[in-house]
Amino acid sequence: MPDDFERYAAEIQRGLTEDRTSGPFGPFVTQTPEWEIPIPFNAGNLPDFPTESLPGPLSGFVECLAESTQTPEEMAGILSLGVLSTAFQSKLVVEITPDWTEPLCLYTVAVAPPGERKSAVISALTKPLYEFETEQREREAVEIAQNQTERALLEKALQSAQTQATKKKGNFEACRQEALDLSAQLAGFEDKHPFRLLTDDVTTEKLIDLMDAQRGSMTVCSAEGGVFDSLSGRYDKTGNFDVYLKGHAGDPIVVDRIGRKPNNIPSPRLSMLLTIQPEVLGGLMNNTTFRGRGLCGRFLYSMCTSKVGHREVSPPPMPGNVRADYRAFVRRILSSQWTGVIRLSPDADVVRREYQSYVEKKLGDEWEAMRDWGGKLTGAMVRIAALMHAAEAQGNPAEIPISVETMAGATSIAEFLSAHAMAAYQAMGADSSYEDAKYLWRRLDESELEETTKRELYRLCKGKFRRVGDMEPALHTLIEMGYVREEDTQTGGRPTKKIFVNPRAKRDKRAKSL
Repeated sequence: MPDDFERYAAEIQRGLTEDRTSGPFGPFVTQTPEWEIPIPFNAGNLPDFPTESLPGPLSGFVECLAESTQTPEEMAGILSLGVLSTAFQSKLVVEITPDWTEPLCLYTVAVAPPGERKSAVISALTKPLYEFETEQREREAVEIAQNQTERALLEKALQSAQTQATKKKGNFEACRQEALDLSAQLAGFEDKHPFRLLTDDVTTEKLIDLMDAQRGSMTVCSAEGGVFDSLSGRYDKTGNFDVYLKGHAGDPIVVDRIGRKPNNIPSPRLSMLLTIQPEVLGGLMNNTTFRGRGLCGRFLYSMCTSKVGHREVSPPPMPGNVRADYRAFVRRILSSQWTGVIRLSPDADVVRREYQSYVEKKLGDEWEAMRDWGGKLTGAMVRIAALMHAAEAQGNPAEIPISVETMAGATSIAEFLSAHAMAAYQAMGADSSYEDAKYLWRRLDESELEETTKRELYRLCKGKFRRVGDMEPALHTLIEMGYVREEDTQTGGRPTKKIFVNPRAKRDKRAKSL
């Protein structure tokens, strides 16, 4: 089915599909092959990032950055989405239905072992962000200094008026009125803070203060994943990470602390651009509090394929025009002042509804172990579509609906994300049946059986499972991955369930051994 959907999405982008009321999950898919190639166990066969779906300058930069740093495109690709969310999260939202809106913040994370040049990639992508941030702070430095001085003067004047009124010297009523006027001015005084887009390794308390100072928006950007290290270690049991849950969803943050200024953020917007090592991801996935409260399900994962050992020693450098185009693109989207609600065109909504139906079926099937993630995929896909739409819009993106072509590109990215999320959950033990399924397939493959029964399969794996029922989750995983099929067969009496082995899986193995 993913292949059908990707083909359909590609046809839409090329303008080949005219009937948009049916799709890969609708009437035109009437039959499937007898046997399909099974989903591979190893992450090395994960799909590539659909770089061509990104806006032009971003697509070109991601492709050239991967070449110049000799890193996989999925690393720069996933993080480039975080650049878009940094630019637009504070300005726009997307409406899916009248009762369902989504903010445009994303939690993007590239997972790769040490020595994979993660810092070089994230540094190149975020350089224009930091440049813009620095220029804004320099431009506003005098205004902010004056603002701070004005507050200090008001506070001093109020203190003096209060003292005069308390001592009842001179005209008490005049001093009293002056104190009341000054307190009213201070109550309505708007503090100005140095402009910030990004922060690195930060505590939850400090992050809330930063978001409050920046009108609710902030992006956590780290090449070392220090945020994950902090959360996995410091908050292992109690989990003081509400800001990461609410900042992603846009739910209000209200914090009252003794001895500190209270925080009230009606519409928080938090994004993340992170590169981490697999060990850090393991700490996140294996933390039951994080899983139980939905933190793991908010991240968009990219399990990067290592190029170490196959990298060019002297790769071509980044072309100057590509770098310049990307810098100009980032500055343009950061400088945009458009605000409002982005909506889907009717054709784009057809694609959204079809894909959402497809996801819903998977949630009750092979995505059972990652429902926390899969349940948020449709929302994430529409957020991505809205971000790409906003990045390419010539006018106010809220006045132009998302096109079917843009939505098709977002579904291609969603397919990439779902495969990588499954690999992340499986690799980190979130799905315990996965390893058992690998063992089960290895025993079946070695046996060279073309068909068997549960009882025979249990005997084949004697010692691994205590009961036949213990083998069921692993067998179900094999069925969903396409390695085996369970069917009723007639034997003259009551039907008997038999397990048939996918011959294409066997052929793939023989081909690889040649």
